[in-house]
Amino acid sequence: MSAPISAFETAPAAAPKLRLLDTVLYALATGIGMRWIAVAAAVGPSSLPLWLLALVVFFIPLSVATAELTARFDAEGGIYAWVRDTLGPLSGFLCGWFYWIGLMPYFASILYFLSGLILAALHLDPSNTFAYVAISVALTVLVTGLQLLGLGWGKWLPHAGATGGWIVLGVIVAMAAVIGGRGQGATDFAHSSYLPPLDFGTAILWGTIFFAYSGAEAVAFLRNEIEGGMRTVIRALIVLGIGSVIVYLVGTASFLVILPKEALTRLAGFPDALRIGLEHVGLGGLAPAVIALFALSMMGSFTGWFGLAARLPFAAGIDSYLPKVFAWRHPRTGAPVPALLLQAALTLVMVALSQAGTSVAGAYDFLVAMSVLGTTLPYIFMFIGYLKASRLPPVPGAWAPPGGPRTSIMLGWLALVSTVIAIACTLVPSSSDEHPWAAFVKIVLATAAMTVAGLGVYWAAKRR
Repeated sequence: MSAPISAFETAPAAAPKLRLLDTVLYALATGIGMRWIAVAAAVGPSSLPLWLLALVVFFIPLSVATAELTARFDAEGGIYAWVRDTLGPLSGFLCGWFYWIGLMPYFASILYFLSGLILAALHLDPSNTFAYVAISVALTVLVTGLQLLGLGWGKWLPHAGATGGWIVLGVIVAMAAVIGGRGQGATDFAHSSYLPPLDFGTAILWGTIFFAYSGAEAVAFLRNEIEGGMRTVIRALIVLGIGSVIVYLVGTASFLVILPKEALTRLAGFPDALRIGLEHVGLGGLAPAVIALFALSMMGSFTGWFGLAARLPFAAGIDSYLPKVFAWRHPRTGAPVPALLLQAALTLVMVALSQAGTSVAGAYDFLVAMSVLGTTLPYIFMFIGYLKASRLPPVPGAWAPPGGPRTSIMLGWLALVSTVIAIACTLVPSSSDEHPWAAFVKIVLATAAMTVAGLGVYWAAKRR
């Protein structure tokens, strides 16, 4: 059971709430990662069936579970509260801990990606690690400042990012249509293989695609800050699902029309494809503006997730697993100020640590692997808790999927198995890495360190 929540800890009545359009745009900004379509396109047309497979075995079960658990449990903390109330305090804390800590390398990876775009726009050395760190610090300060102002201000950058992202997708599809109409498409889809090879590229792609579809559960973090309750949440999840399919499938196919898979890279594939595609259609002068819109979409995603993630240490403060100060919100804006400041500090620490003894590309790969692994592990807890919750007596008036508990159990097992496979794929070492097993050990040790640290925080709280 959680500790009593005082008026001092809850959001004040005057704090602004998200309406339907706000919630939908926030969900699109945090639930769709446009940069992943360049990663998928780098593997070739065989990535297209993987997008569809992940939709069926993960995103749909995740969205249904999110809707059902949000309707059943109304406590602060989303996935943390669900697991706490179904599997117990320790499981709930570890789930929330992995989820939150796993987002720190994710934030750092976005900062690296954005820093690369900014350096390219300024025609500066892309291998300058000091510049990467300096830009990352500046962006973190900006985003933290916006979130400290509360949702009334913090929602606008995610809204702008979601809008900018869809404009970029429209540009990509238009370029692909023009290039394909000229018969100059870079990929022969009719004679391509759609069977993914069993190698490192497919393994890391499956983990990445799985990660790209994650995030639907994040809507629940704002459950008590959304007007319309469950009706708004379910509508946002439906729009997110439709948007994800359009962005990932259509975007990946369009990239493969614009560029051959060999020309796409993890760190620069997206802006390169935009620049080259616009040059092909005679609009190369628009490249800076379109890339700027793409950077805006990344900033929107980062800002949205940064605000959502702070709800986890806030909920842990309510339950006294963290010092009570973390359960404090600003009396006017409703922003969880201490949680946001702690999160900003840890993000910058992750940016600095990721650079230890590695290149920019190596740091980016490590951050992506750590973020995929760290934010995937909590789904093990979530779906086990979901399977347990599906056997509990129904809550009168609460939303449930067609077919009731049978549907819930089937989807829960499907998602649980796919999650285990995604975690295994995340641990596969790269064959192109000079020290593949060293990279593997680095990820495993980092995960073990996260576990030990989480257990230490938990037991210290229990002792208090």
